Order: sequence, then structure tokens, then C-alpha cells
Amino acid sequence: MKAISIHVPQEAYQELKSLAARTGRPVAELIRQAMVDYLERERSRNWSIADIPPHNSGALLLPWTRHELFEEMIER
Repeated sequence: MKAISIHVPQEAYQELKSLAARTGRPVAELIRQAMVDYLERERSRNWSIADIPPHNSGALLLPWTRHELFEEMIER
């Protein structure tokens, strides 16, 4: 297992310490589990082109919506 150092807000750490005391688990274990849960959710997430935020690359030549642009892309 790889050791890492992180900085967390004091309030979040206090909440973690309180939860750790209530559940009888170390703070490090709670953080590890939260990281594993997050990674599992991200791996199973279905990504879509609509999830990509728009990039400001200047004025549009044609005032297309994202949907219209996507339709144009898949028709070719």
C-alpha cells in the first residue's frame, strides 16, 4: 500500500475523527474507503460527449447548439 499526505479542511477532519470514534474505525480507513468508492463510481460511469464542458474558442461562425453540432458530427 502506498502512503500519501493530503491536506483537508479542519472541519472535515473533525467530522472524520468523530465518525471514526463512533464506528471504531481509523480515520485513514474511512479515507481509503471513500477513495475506493469514488474510483468505483467513476469507473462505472457512462461518459458522454455532452459531459465535456464547452471550450471558449472565439466567436461562432454559425450559431449551433451542442445538439445540432452533435447531429452534424454523427451524420457524416
